[in-house]
Amino acid sequence: MATMELELSDARDALDYWERRARTLPRRAVRRRREAREMAGRWRARVAEAERRAYGRGLLGALLLVISEGRLPANARHTGRALARNAQRAALLMLAAVIALLVIGAYAAVEWLSAVF
Repeated sequence: MATMELELSDARDALDYWERRARTLPRRAVRRRREAREMAGRWRARVAEAERRAYGRGLLGALLLVISEGRLPANARHTGRALARNAQRAALLMLAAVIALLVIGAYAAVEWLSAVF
Protein backbone atom coordinates (compact mmCIF):
# COMPACT_ATOMS: atom_id res chain seq x y z
CA MET A 1 0.00 0.00 0.00
CA ALA A 2 2.82 2.41 0.83
CA THR A 3 4.34 1.76 -2.60
CA MET A 4 1.06 2.71 -4.29
CA GLU A 5 0.83 5.91 -2.24
CA LEU A 6 4.43 6.79 -3.10
CA GLU A 7 3.83 6.02 -6.78
CA LEU A 8 0.68 8.16 -6.78
CA SER A 9 2.47 10.99 -4.99
CA ASP A 10 5.39 10.89 -7.44
CA ALA A 11 3.04 10.80 -10.42
CA ARG A 12 1.12 13.81 -9.06
CA ASP A 13 4.35 15.71 -8.53
CA ALA A 14 5.43 15.01 -12.11
CA LEU A 15 2.00 16.01 -13.43
CA ASP A 16 2.11 19.27 -11.46
CA TYR A 17 5.58 19.98 -12.85
CA TRP A 18 4.57 19.46 -16.49
CA GLU A 19 1.28 21.38 -16.15
CA ARG A 20 3.10 24.30 -14.51
CA ARG A 21 5.79 24.19 -17.21
CA ALA A 22 3.17 24.25 -19.96
CA ARG A 23 1.52 27.29 -18.33
CA THR A 24 4.68 29.27 -17.63
CA LEU A 25 6.67 28.83 -20.83
CA PRO A 26 6.56 31.86 -23.13
CA ARG A 27 4.24 31.76 -26.15
CA ARG A 28 7.17 31.76 -28.56
CA ALA A 29 8.53 28.48 -27.09
CA VAL A 30 6.15 26.43 -29.23
CA ARG A 31 8.09 23.16 -29.23
CA ARG A 32 8.79 23.23 -25.50
CA ARG A 33 5.14 24.05 -24.74
CA ARG A 34 3.99 21.22 -27.00
CA GLU A 35 6.35 18.83 -25.24
CA ALA A 36 5.11 20.01 -21.85
CA ARG A 37 1.46 19.49 -22.88
CA GLU A 38 2.22 16.02 -24.21
CA MET A 39 4.11 15.07 -21.08
CA ALA A 40 1.32 16.45 -18.90
CA GLY A 41 -1.13 14.27 -20.83
CA ARG A 42 1.03 11.20 -20.28
CA TRP A 43 1.41 11.92 -16.57
CA ARG A 44 -2.31 12.67 -16.25
CA ALA A 45 -3.01 9.18 -17.59
CA ARG A 46 -0.49 7.69 -15.15
CA VAL A 47 -2.04 9.59 -12.23
CA ALA A 48 -5.51 8.45 -13.26
CA GLU A 49 -4.35 4.84 -13.44
CA ALA A 50 -2.60 5.07 -10.06
CA GLU A 51 -5.75 6.60 -8.55
CA ARG A 52 -7.83 3.77 -10.00
CA ARG A 53 -5.45 1.19 -8.52
CA ALA A 54 -5.47 2.90 -5.14
CA TYR A 55 -9.18 3.74 -4.85
CA GLY A 56 -10.96 1.59 -7.40
CA ARG A 57 -12.73 2.26 -10.65
CA GLY A 58 -15.92 4.10 -11.42
CA LEU A 59 -18.07 6.34 -9.32
CA LEU A 60 -17.31 4.51 -6.08
CA GLY A 61 -13.55 4.94 -6.59
CA ALA A 62 -13.99 8.62 -7.39
CA LEU A 63 -16.17 9.06 -4.32
CA LEU A 64 -13.57 7.32 -2.13
CA LEU A 65 -10.88 9.61 -3.56
CA VAL A 66 -12.94 12.72 -2.86
CA ILE A 67 -13.75 11.59 0.68
CA SER A 68 -10.24 10.48 1.60
CA GLU A 69 -8.18 13.20 -0.08
CA GLY A 70 -10.67 15.96 -0.80
CA ARG A 71 -9.71 16.11 -4.47
CA LEU A 72 -11.32 15.14 -7.73
CA PRO A 73 -9.79 12.43 -9.92
CA ALA A 74 -7.13 13.75 -12.32
CA ASN A 75 -9.25 13.28 -15.44
CA ALA A 76 -12.25 15.04 -13.91
CA ARG A 77 -10.10 17.96 -12.77
CA HIS A 78 -8.59 18.37 -16.24
CA THR A 79 -11.99 18.13 -17.94
CA GLY A 80 -13.42 20.70 -15.53
CA ARG A 81 -10.64 23.14 -16.31
CA ALA A 82 -11.12 22.67 -20.05
CA LEU A 83 -14.86 23.27 -19.71
CA ALA A 84 -14.22 26.41 -17.69
CA ARG A 85 -11.79 27.74 -20.34
CA ASN A 86 -14.28 27.02 -23.13
CA ALA A 87 -17.11 28.67 -21.19
CA GLN A 88 -14.95 31.74 -20.64
CA ARG A 89 -14.13 31.94 -24.35
CA ALA A 90 -17.80 31.54 -25.27
CA ALA A 91 -18.78 34.30 -22.82
CA LEU A 92 -16.17 36.65 -24.29
CA LEU A 93 -17.38 35.88 -27.81
CA MET A 94 -20.97 36.58 -26.79
CA LEU A 95 -19.91 39.85 -25.14
CA ALA A 96 -18.10 40.92 -28.32
CA ALA A 97 -21.18 40.06 -30.41
CA VAL A 98 -23.49 42.05 -28.11
CA ILE A 99 -21.16 45.04 -28.16
CA ALA A 100 -20.96 44.87 -31.96
CA LEU A 101 -24.76 44.75 -32.20
CA LEU A 102 -25.10 47.71 -29.83
CA VAL A 103 -22.64 49.75 -31.89
CA ILE A 104 -24.47 48.87 -35.12
CA GLY A 105 -27.81 49.72 -33.49
CA ALA A 106 -26.52 53.05 -32.24
CA TYR A 107 -25.18 53.89 -35.69
CA ALA A 108 -28.51 52.94 -37.27
CA ALA A 109 -30.40 55.06 -34.73
CA VAL A 110 -28.19 58.09 -35.43
CA GLU A 111 -28.66 57.65 -39.19
CA TRP A 112 -32.41 57.30 -38.80
CA LEU A 113 -32.62 60.38 -36.56
CA SER A 114 -30.54 62.42 -38.99
CA ALA A 115 -32.79 61.35 -41.87
CA VAL A 116 -35.95 62.23 -39.96
CA PHE A 117 -34.79 65.63 -38.69
